[in-house]
Amino acid sequence: MKRFTILLMAAMALLSCRQTAQDVPQEQPAPAAEKVVAEEPVQQAEEIPAVAEVRMTGKVVASRYADLAFRQSLPVARVMVHNGEKVRRGQTIAALEVFTLENALQQQTLAVEQAELQVEQAMLEKQDVIISQGYDPENMAAVPAMVQSTSEVKSGYLLAQNQLAMANSKLDAARYDHRTSIVTAPFDGVVANLAIQANQLSQPGVPICRIVSQEGMEVEFRVIETDLDSFPIGTVLHVVPLSRPHSMYEATVVEINPIVDAQGAVLLRASLQSSEGLFDGMNVDIVK
Repeated sequence: MKRFTILLMAAMALLSCRQTAQDVPQEQPAPAAEKVVAEEPVQQAEEIPAVAEVRMTGKVVASRYADLAFRQSLPVARVMVHNGEKVRRGQTIAALEVFTLENALQQQTLAVEQAELQVEQAMLEKQDVIISQGYDPENMAAVPAMVQSTSEVKSGYLLAQNQLAMANSKLDAARYDHRTSIVTAPFDGVVANLAIQANQLSQPGVPICRIVSQEGMEVEFRVIETDLDSFPIGTVLHVVPLSRPHSMYEATVVEINPIVDAQGAVLLRASLQSSEGLFDGMNVDIVK
């Protein structure tokens, strides 16, 4: 009995301790310290100033060309070239039938010979007139000027001299016509605008073709008046043909036309460093 009483008291004491422990509020664990991460200042990317690209359109122009034509209206004997062909200075382009020209040349040569004979005959008659006036034709210094003048008129010597001069002038013209019956290239270049064929009748002064020099070709373009200061003489440009967008050429401004047109633009010219593959009149983009 006594033992039982002791066990009962022990059990009650244990139960009382548990309740006391439950009534005591448990301490909450301290919150972990938040890690403060210092935000690094975001570095702004350094702005690179953009280079203003100026684009314009222009046209390739030949700085040297020549339109060739015949001076006579005669049948064309032969044409020796074709469009796009490169020619050298002095190379034959086309030639006329020369029968008529050679006949005229021969006739004028005979006319000169006849005029020379007339001058010789008139000279003899002039001497006769001088002798009839009592002077020695071998000593013309002693013959008065009046007598000499009279002798030249009476003998026909003055007229014969004029006829000889006229005959020589016509002979020179016939020689020139014969020489120009063949059209040749005045300089190295390329044939363009060929507009004649063999057996056609040539038209005096009408161009039969154009010879375009490929040396010293230029680019012609216009710049707004407000942008003119950006294109002084010596400015280097890049030229891109519209027909060949993957090709680029360099050009240097060499000429500024000092006139502002009705659209407020100024005409400039730039010399191309190379013109291989470019044609006169070709459209291009120009980039500065």
